[in-house]
Amino acid sequence: MNRSEQGKRIGVGLLAVMAVGLSAMVSGCGAHKAAEASSTKTDSKVSVSIIRPQNKSVQGELALNGIVHTTTEVQVVAETQGKVVAVFAEAGKRVEKGDVLAQIDDELKQATYKTAQAAYDKGKSDWARAQDLFTQKVISDSDRQGAKLAFTNSESQLLMAHRDLENAQVRAPQTGVVTQKFVTVGSMLAPGAPVAHIVDTDNLKMTVKVGERDVLKIQKGMDVDIDSDLYPGVIFAGRVSAVSPQGDAALSFPVEITFKSNARKTLYDGMSAEARINFGTRTILAIPRACLVGARETPQVYVVKDGIARLVSVATGDEYGTDIEILKGIGESDQVVAMGMNNLSDGASVTVNGTEMGTK
Repeated sequence: MNRSEQGKRIGVGLLAVMAVGLSAMVSGCGAHKAAEASSTKTDSKVSVSIIRPQNKSVQGELALNGIVHTTTEVQVVAETQGKVVAVFAEAGKRVEKGDVLAQIDDELKQATYKTAQAAYDKGKSDWARAQDLFTQKVISDSDRQGAKLAFTNSESQLLMAHRDLENAQVRAPQTGVVTQKFVTVGSMLAPGAPVAHIVDTDNLKMTVKVGERDVLKIQKGMDVDIDSDLYPGVIFAGRVSAVSPQGDAALSFPVEITFKSNARKTLYDGMSAEARINFGTRTILAIPRACLVGARETPQVYVVKDGIARLVSVATGDEYGTDIEILKGIGESDQVVAMGMNNLSDGASVTVNGTEMGTK
């Protein structure tokens, strides 16, 4: 073999070796990239924990704050004119219905009443005699009618004189506490002049604003527990007395609650209190409040199915501790993401870590 042929053979061999090495390198890179792709695909799954919605019995209760007011208050005014000769009303004094608050000079009123009484007695007698005389045909029908008119007028005068005399004593129209007095001895009163202001401290009420979600659950006559921070542990028994069908711009509806005061634990007009309306025991479908994503007005949850997380809209009800009532959107068999939702998006692949959290 000459040197030329030997050189050619060596060149061909080197090329073959280089080709084999290049093929091995390409094959190795491809395998490495496939492994990296496989690893990336596995790592893209989000690890989550899930819960299943559960039925639970709850004691329905709505707690609302409000201001206590008296059920009735009245401005007592004079119904006759005259000078005040005595005052019995004092601010802060408790009075009973019919108690005298002020005395107006009634000397002339008594005289007027006595005169009216005498005129009435005479008119009554004349009317009786006129009927007898008319029966005997001694007087005409016109004379008889005249006697009747005189008697009727005397009767009206007596009634007005009696009322005017009674009104000289200004009396309390209701039981309660005097919050203000407006007269002193020597004051000159005219009809309509204020004498005192009285509030009923025994019968109280408070009006609370209830949202549209809850107002339909409230009925007139429902029991209400009322308490105040002023008297820890003391419960005032109340009752729903009215539910307004007209709401305001905030979709809140006034609900009026009435209750009795406690003789030893008095609540005054203008004090604050909390009303708790009892809806009774009921069964709800609940999930932990932490499962919700999005705003409270448009709540959503992630539901896992076939390894994929889907964002589902739900309707929620009341909250009970850390749980929230689910009205619609998911059921007991759904797998709801309880942890890991911060890294999720709709349609993301997930890995369930095998831990299921339940409601409390």
